[in-house]
Amino acid sequence: MQLRATNIAKLKGRTFDVLIVGGGINGAVAAAALSGKGAKVALIDRGDFAGFTSSQSSNLVWGGIKYMESYDFKLVRKLCLSRNRLMRNYPSSVKEVRFFTVLDRGFRYPRLVLWAGAWLYWLFGNGFTRPPRLLSRREILRQEPLVNAKESVGGFEYSDAYLEDNDARLTFNFVRTALNRGCIAANYVESRGGRRGSDGAWRVSARDKVDGEDFEISARVLINAAGPFVDEHNGLTGQQTLHHHVYSKGIHLVVPSLSRERRVLTFTASDGRMFFAIPMGRRTCIGTTD
Repeated sequence: MQLRATNIAKLKGRTFDVLIVGGGINGAVAAAALSGKGAKVALIDRGDFAGFTSSQSSNLVWGGIKYMESYDFKLVRKLCLSRNRLMRNYPSSVKEVRFFTVLDRGFRYPRLVLWAGAWLYWLFGNGFTRPPRLLSRREILRQEPLVNAKESVGGFEYSDAYLEDNDARLTFNFVRTALNRGCIAANYVESRGGRRGSDGAWRVSARDKVDGEDFEISARVLINAAGPFVDEHNGLTGQQTLHHHVYSKGIHLVVPSLSRERRVLTFTASDGRMFFAIPMGRRTCIGTTD
């Protein structure tokens, strides 16, 4: 709390190069990167850092294999290379994990076609992970007795990555890095909107949600990293954008660990959607379900 109080005092009476609103993964990474380049950065969040979307993910770090079906190969390539960089730069947090995929009879693509697609996916990632492996029904039953393979025609196994730690901790590590590089960061500080002054700098009205004090933060650049509240904050600052958020709902179920193996079990719902059983320490996360 002493660090927070000191940083709130530092937010007043100076002009920052950048003010970042939102301490999720995007705001935290931006703060760490800009601070590392020598910019004077301020970072605020109206709740806990990583307190919303960035603490409610499935912890998967993937290369976008589902976009293979829509032939968006350029995006898949970009996502695979981004995944590789995360695995290389954060080896203790972002680790390779095998996806154990089971296919039921009547699935819209033959098993061998999907297996070939998994190999193409592996090549898009420059062969950075272990190669795919074709699975027979007998192999599935032998390796994962948990799976009901009665209607299965077999499957395949491929690699992606996941956060072995957790998403909120990874996000806060970036906040901590930003602080170490000179960023002034404070949570439970709410942006109530702002306007540009005659000098071109932003004057942002802020409120300390702990004691209710109102004060002003000045910055040459304002970054809106408020996640699902981006459109709301644009309204507070009078910004109009071509694109807006469209929301979707996904639910994850967390249950006691289902498998002793550190792998992601992949299944196909009756409507064709893929869903996963993801290891999370002594728990398994099942999703997404709607």
